[in-house]
Amino acid sequence: MRLKQLVEAVGDKVDIEWRSFLLRPDPEPRDPGKFAEYTKSWERPAGLEPSAGFNTPWSGEHAPPSHSMPSAVAGKVAATFGEDPARAYHQHLLDAYFVQNRTVSETDVLADVAVEAGIDRAEFVQRFDEQWNTFVQEVVDDHNAAINSGISGVPAVVVDGRYLIGGAVDVAEYERAIEFVLDERRNSADSDHSGSVDHRSDG
Repeated sequence: MRLKQLVEAVGDKVDIEWRSFLLRPDPEPRDPGKFAEYTKSWERPAGLEPSAGFNTPWSGEHAPPSHSMPSAVAGKVAATFGEDPARAYHQHLLDAYFVQNRTVSETDVLADVAVEAGIDRAEFVQRFDEQWNTFVQEVVDDHNAAINSGISGVPAVVVDGRYLIGGAVDVAEYERAIEFVLDERRNSADSDHSGSVDHRSDG
């Protein structure tokens, strides 16, 4: 929600690229009662960002997701349909999990979310099945790159490939980081320009 607000605030100053991070890499059954207790931890972010619509604790109508890989792959598949469908899918997927409490590790649920995001179901399922191994490797590469960069949990935002902002922060903090990077670039450009002028003068 806050990254969406950030884009609305700064416009084309920023381009957001989503990367995968696997909190639960491997499938395993989850006890519904214990999972519902775990989701009480969502109450804090729900209080900080009411517009996100967190449903906590887990409703119990659907089984908890078994692991993170299927939804991470689904996000990669959605990206093959274009930037706007990928963005819509990401938002609908978050809603499916945090708001609607659906089992987002099941292929049928992920395909339903694709339809909700305006993506053709049959084409989505075909790409999901046929390119599974390719997208799994991309997800693993994303995850390992994050670990190697010192990221140990989500949310985590890396600005300009260099500055890590961990945890949920106010939009203003993201804006400050972006302006800092832009200032760095402007100063670097000024220095390069000055250098090139001096060089031509010396010639």
